[in-house]
Amino acid sequence: MKLNQVFFVLLLLIGCSQSAQVEKTYPYKTEKIQYISKNILGFENLFGDGLNRQENVEIFGVLHFPDKYDSQKKYPAIVASHGSSNWRAHHLKYLEQMRQAGFIVFAMHPFDSRGVSSTVGNQINVTSETVIYDMAMSLNLLWDDSRINNQKIYAAGWSLGGTATLFNGWLPLQDSLNKTGASYAGYLMWYPGCLALPDLNQWDKDLMQIYIGEEDNWTPPQPCKELVEDMNAQGGNAFIELYPNSFHSFDGPQPLRLIPEAYSWAECKLKLSADTKRVYDPQNTMLDFSDPVLRRAAYESCAVKGEVMAGASPEYKNAAYEHLSMLLPKLD
Repeated sequence: MKLNQVFFVLLLLIGCSQSAQVEKTYPYKTEKIQYISKNILGFENLFGDGLNRQENVEIFGVLHFPDKYDSQKKYPAIVASHGSSNWRAHHLKYLEQMRQAGFIVFAMHPFDSRGVSSTVGNQINVTSETVIYDMAMSLNLLWDDSRINNQKIYAAGWSLGGTATLFNGWLPLQDSLNKTGASYAGYLMWYPGCLALPDLNQWDKDLMQIYIGEEDNWTPPQPCKELVEDMNAQGGNAFIELYPNSFHSFDGPQPLRLIPEAYSWAECKLKLSADTKRVYDPQNTMLDFSDPVLRRAAYESCAVKGEVMAGASPEYKNAAYEHLSMLLPKLD
């Protein structure tokens, strides 16, 4: 077994340790980068004066370089973010797959940067808006990096990170957050939360690829299916891989099990107003996502705990890896 293969097995074994990915020594070139972001509560605070009022915080990410890295070349890159349980073993397997395919992989650390290990059952300590902003700042950070082909920087994420990936493709947010001329070249999402979607269907026309289980009741697939249809009706390039009899984290190593502390969003029908930049329920009542107490009350008005199932699908556990292996050469 080659050194890289041995190391990757060890990496998978420690993958459930949140900060292990940061502290380990790798048999290839890596680089930890610190940069500035913000802690965001409320979608309205991703725009204009609301954004300007948010205090800066220092965060970090880690660049993982391909084998036989050549400093004279420009490489395609993938900016990746984890889900509510931090970096897990199956996420790291994807990162290695991307790196082996010749990409520089920038692993974001929105939780480790803020001293948070998990937001399962909370979703407030590090909000989706915060990770959306972190991901946009990651793009801005890498856009002028001489080692990277900025026309081939892709976003990728799982669950919470997938939601951040999705919203980085919404054009009004790009206008608010991205430096002039900067945008991701495509978006790879595993079981994202297609929830509180904007009522303005203005999305990036680059690749939007979603992988999700048909039985996912943590981040349900139906609104993602409808979103893909809406994107393509507007000339988009959106695709969804739906896996039958599969739940959240269908590609993970752990068996299917109940996650009692997790919120099921299957019955939530929320929308984001492009005008006010605030979230509304089906009765058009505004929900205050900028106040932690009111935000939790908004969650509990439609989401429920004690019903979420997650874990490996015996039939489709490797399906997304196989699909990605065919897709990555087309992105390089």
